[in-house]
Amino acid sequence: MRFLIAAISALAATTVASAETVRREVPANKVSVLGANSTFNKSTCLPGEIPQYKVTKAPKHGEVSFRTVSYKLSESAGRCAGKPVKATAVVYKPKRGYKGEDTFKVGFTMQRYSNAAGIRWVQDTYKITVK
Repeated sequence: MRFLIAAISALAATTVASAETVRREVPANKVSVLGANSTFNKSTCLPGEIPQYKVTKAPKHGEVSFRTVSYKLSESAGRCAGKPVKATAVVYKPKRGYKGEDTFKVGFTMQRYSNAAGIRWVQDTYKITVK
């Protein structure tokens, strides 16, 4: 579990709230955290709603799941760095014995802006290399 939290802390800062292609290398026969998203108010440092994910295109050579996790905001959060938030982590598990490329898409909803009622839909493509 410590590894999971450390991985999310490192990856959460790199996951942005716009559609993107995420490329990751993962070990064969192991579960890997690929990234996470959370929202928070930059003025108050209070956490926002936890993004709700769903698989929009399943991987051919593995499984995707989502976990709600707690972590502390990284230095990129400015004055809010170190504050606790909950996030949704994207977790990938390749089929046993598989090595090679895999691709899938996940979509999620999140608050458009701090203190705003708008909801934003984002879809990311994950390109995975299983080694």
